[in-house]
Amino acid sequence: MRTRHYLLSAFLLLATVSPELLAKALGPPVEDLLGASERVRIVVANAREKTGPDKIRFDVSERLSGEAPDEVVIRTDERTFADVTVGTSYVVAFSYLRKDRMFRKGWEEDPEGPSTVSTMGLGTTALFEATPELKYLFSAGANSNPDGAARLVDALLDVVAQEDTRGRGLAVEELSLRGDLTGQMEAAQAEKLKSVLQDVELGPRHHDLFLQAALRVSPELTTPWLFEELRRIIIWHGTQYDLGTFVPTLMRTAALGLKEAGDPSDIGLLSLLLYANHPGVSKAALASMAHLNRAAAAAKADQALDRGWILDETRGALTRFLDESGP
Repeated sequence: MRTRHYLLSAFLLLATVSPELLAKALGPPVEDLLGASERVRIVVANAREKTGPDKIRFDVSERLSGEAPDEVVIRTDERTFADVTVGTSYVVAFSYLRKDRMFRKGWEEDPEGPSTVSTMGLGTTALFEATPELKYLFSAGANSNPDGAARLVDALLDVVAQEDTRGRGLAVEELSLRGDLTGQMEAAQAEKLKSVLQDVELGPRHHDLFLQAALRVSPELTTPWLFEELRRIIIWHGTQYDLGTFVPTLMRTAALGLKEAGDPSDIGLLSLLLYANHPGVSKAALASMAHLNRAAAAAKADQALDRGWILDETRGALTRFLDESGP
């Protein structure tokens, strides 16, 4: 249980890091997988049969990265094994290598044969339903064509809108870590992003990452709908969160998002977050309030201290803020 707690804490910490730093730590998942061609094979393959409790026989139809036989039996984890439907085609990333067990550096041949690979950012194995859009993401032209950014953005948004949760996670991670793509979005793509954000049911973590990507798009293309979405998120989730989830990171992003694009009328809404059960959310709200109207923010901070319904860490932040703001 303690190990599980530490792993979750690590993921939550990563989720609060800026996309630029996160990209350096993890890297966009599509780029990472394609960049590991010396050990990772990426294929389009049909799941022919499940040959054991953790093995699936695939018939390979396309090779997207690296060499692969026409038929391969791949080991995978219990969750992926259960998710795979025999007769369905998938984009699968697998490897014949494993981490060197003795030196913990480098790779060695896996005596048990090939197995699916995963990336830390995704939290799942790299196995996705083989839609045309998903296959395009791993095609040679998608990432090498300097003029192909628009098509790549379209493909990523289309994958997010699809029902395959694994593919959706891949596309959200890629968008959140590719500032070069979101910065080039055009009006039609911003409308598609709006549709996905409003109509697709995303879990808190993917919602947060997708929101971070949206906030990097030119405000001319996202005003006012994106900032109405930020307000909706704050109202919907309120101030009391399950701290074992990514809801606090989503709330922090929403609060900070109003810093640049909100207006003084948002201070009343943001001030509710001073009473949040996560100090990071309260501090983000305070930062946005101070940016929008420092005097009004100070009045709300003073009110929160008087009421006393706040965390000790939040109390300290509010006290410092008032001391710095002066009489």
